[in-house]
Amino acid sequence: MSTCLKPLAALLPLLYLTPALAQQSLDPVLVTATRQATRVSETLADVTVLQREDIEKASGSTALELIARQPGIQLSNSGGIGKASSLFIRGAEARHTLLLIDGIPLGSATTGTPSLADIPLSQIERIEIVRGPSSAVYGSDAIGGVIQIFTRRGEGPLQADAFTGTGSRNTHELSTGLSGSSEIVSGSLRVSYLETDGFNAAADPIRYKAVNGSLPNPDRDGYYQTSITGSIAIRPVRGHEFGMTGYSVTGKNDYDGGGPTVFAYANVANSILSAYTRNQWTDHWTSTVRFGQTEDSSTNFAPNRSLFETIQNQWMVENQIGLPIGSLLIGYEYLSQKVNSTTAYTVRERTVSSPFLGYNAKLGNHSVQLAGRRDDNSQFGVKNTGNLAYGYQFTNELSARGAIGTAFKAPSFNQLYFPGYGSANLKPEEALNREVGLTWQAAGHRIGWVYFDNRITDLIGGSPLVNINKASIQGHSFTYTSSIEHWEINASIDIMDPRDATTGKKLPRRAEEQANVSLGYVAGQLNVGTEIQVVGTRFDNATNTRRMNGYTLVNLFGHYQISPDVRLEARINNLFDEQYETAWAYAQPRLNAFIGLRYSPK
Repeated sequence: MSTCLKPLAALLPLLYLTPALAQQSLDPVLVTATRQATRVSETLADVTVLQREDIEKASGSTALELIARQPGIQLSNSGGIGKASSLFIRGAEARHTLLLIDGIPLGSATTGTPSLADIPLSQIERIEIVRGPSSAVYGSDAIGGVIQIFTRRGEGPLQADAFTGTGSRNTHELSTGLSGSSEIVSGSLRVSYLETDGFNAAADPIRYKAVNGSLPNPDRDGYYQTSITGSIAIRPVRGHEFGMTGYSVTGKNDYDGGGPTVFAYANVANSILSAYTRNQWTDHWTSTVRFGQTEDSSTNFAPNRSLFETIQNQWMVENQIGLPIGSLLIGYEYLSQKVNSTTAYTVRERTVSSPFLGYNAKLGNHSVQLAGRRDDNSQFGVKNTGNLAYGYQFTNELSARGAIGTAFKAPSFNQLYFPGYGSANLKPEEALNREVGLTWQAAGHRIGWVYFDNRITDLIGGSPLVNINKASIQGHSFTYTSSIEHWEINASIDIMDPRDATTGKKLPRRAEEQANVSLGYVAGQLNVGTEIQVVGTRFDNATNTRRMNGYTLVNLFGHYQISPDVRLEARINNLFDEQYETAWAYAQPRLNAFIGLRYSPK
């Protein structure tokens, strides 16, 4: 056993000290995996659903940190809150993750990566994570998987809620909202503010200079953010709904760049505006039409100004049709992408038109899920992708599944046209994924195992960029979830081999071993727990010459219900003050604490 996993091994016996089980739902409904509402126990994909309760336990952390504590996901970060970050799902590249906000893709077609660093936890109601290629459902970007974030909505009587908190490094957070619903109309409006002085992101000035060409500025690299979300839904008659959603985040991120006397910073902004109509025409036919616009921008001052902005417009129509056996999904999407930048790009616009089909069925002990999609990209022509998954229920407790699917990722505008870096001759990256899994669940316990084998061809790399590499990513994921009297347990172990199949080298910033354990204790008004994350060694570069040590993080959290409507929350991250890095020469947060007060009427 790897040294980095030994602390976790000592905790594993706790998973089997099982007194009488409390009744708790471990089977939430998700929509991301197939674009149709499906219970987790019935989906044939590898998924995780984080509810509002899980999100509130993470107060004092970031959305990125919360997501990175889930099975099959690793994080690389360049110096704390708001800094350049990458999420690797099952060892795939960061650009191989599709990010959706309320069904609308949010990311930069310029850089080719999702905009995950600036999403505030206070605005999130639910997070769904789908591991494994999903291009047959969503098109380009989803070679590694999909993360969909659902913002908070209006429910119940009209009421206000609020949260305020403070923590280490002069960190302050404030959020408030007003929401409610009736039979005809529901709505929500929420605002939030976050600021922190941060810390010096350069862990080692000498190593930093070797990578970046100049010494860092020794100042603290702070961050601040404001956000607003809103939604309204009108249901004039039963089965018909019309609505609008809005999401906007702006911030200022201090970072090191340009030398020791240069105060580099970036103004960042992400926004979504969408309108939809959902109509149940018959007992067996429901249609949804959605229009959405997203904007992702970063204006950098280091010290000269540079702008990178992507505007995406999308409209979509999908029909869900109930059949005598199973259900059918028929849909069409149109996406346009436009780049606005101070950098001279040869091409600044492209479009993608995409019809897609899906079919879900369960007959006796057999389950099948099919998906197919045709993406016609104005730059690269037609790409066809498909997915086939089959499941079998051996007993009430034990089930097995297998899946095979294809996916692709279109090159970003930076990869194609950035001067001195891109190449207009690049082709889309393509992937073939195969996986099998077993699930056992009974009386509140859920144990899962997944084996996956993802082969990526035409992988983009080198300088200048070319389609020369192939990636082979194989691995196992083990998960355990349960509720044991007053205890809640979540545990996972991921073992994988993320390798460049052309060179034989390990893919950068991805550990072969990672494990997570969360233990929570609930008794009356008190909810306390710990999170332990163990990450193995990684290499920072493609040549495997820069090795980063493994690390173990221990976090503590606690909630105390002062009254039915008021709760005190506290959190300590990196309890043992571990010094570690997830990107070469960049520091990560040391010991820090956060305390907050939440008002949420019941």
